Amino acid sequence: MIFTLPVSGVLDIAHTLSVLKVHSLANQEILDFREATIKRVLRLGRDCYATKLWFSATEITVETQAPQRLQTELVKIINSWLGLEQAQQQDYAKLETLDALKPAVQRFPHLRLIGYPDLFEALMTTVLGQQISTSAARTLATRYVQEIGQLHECGLHVFPDALSTSEHTAEELQQIIRCPLSRAQTVQRVAHWYVHTGQYLAANQENFLDDLQTLKGVGPWTRDYVALRGLRQNSIFLRTDLVVKRSLTALGVKHNDTLQIPDGAGSLATVLLWALDAKKN
Repeated sequence: MIFTLPVSGVLDIAHTLSVLKVHSLANQEILDFREATIKRVLRLGRDCYATKLWFSATEITVETQAPQRLQTELVKIINSWLGLEQAQQQDYAKLETLDALKPAVQRFPHLRLIGYPDLFEALMTTVLGQQISTSAARTLATRYVQEIGQLHECGLHVFPDALSTSEHTAEELQQIIRCPLSRAQTVQRVAHWYVHTGQYLAANQENFLDDLQTLKGVGPWTRDYVALRGLRQNSIFLRTDLVVKRSLTALGVKHNDTLQIPDGAGSLATVLLWALDAKKN
């Protein structure tokens, strides 16, 4: 099946690919900057389908093994993952009122939040990446996907689901991921919670997030990061994120300064500050 999806506003292709690259796992997806494409396996219900996306400024072309009857579900996943329906201009207008953020707003006029195609993937990737560098987090996630993720006929692995993760003990996960036992225990705890509780709370985002944060090993940053990139809550501004802090300092905003982010524009403000820092490094 091949079809196209429209983009609200303009898609910044370079930014989209760069964000995908930061979190990309070689055994899970194939990114091609020259062709502006990504190929990975997406889970639709109980089945998994190889899917390739071609990016342009105004639309995305989708080629997938999924049957026609699953097109609506697939469209929903891709729209949420890449923020294709995000109303950017309204949020940009709000942030232009803040002198501190004007340099970022003017430099990056077409950014949008890039999330994850699956809530459990967002959750597990966040837990694996707590308090370590992005490259270190990718290393842990690559091992996790390699050993627990299903190998698809296309040669790529599917991101593991919650059930297959929860069936491993913390000690087994430690051996697979090669991480401290405390991190493996959090991975196992969160996966078990998602199987028995989390997936049923997902329809009510605040209940989901509040219950998530009661788990040992899950703190406020993890809660907010999942709210941002897993649930696409536009109000979330990651003020405590180290990269956000670094960008604000570079813009002359001191730690104790009050920066009133307009309602609903927190996610875009976070994305802009991440992009500003990435261009410096």
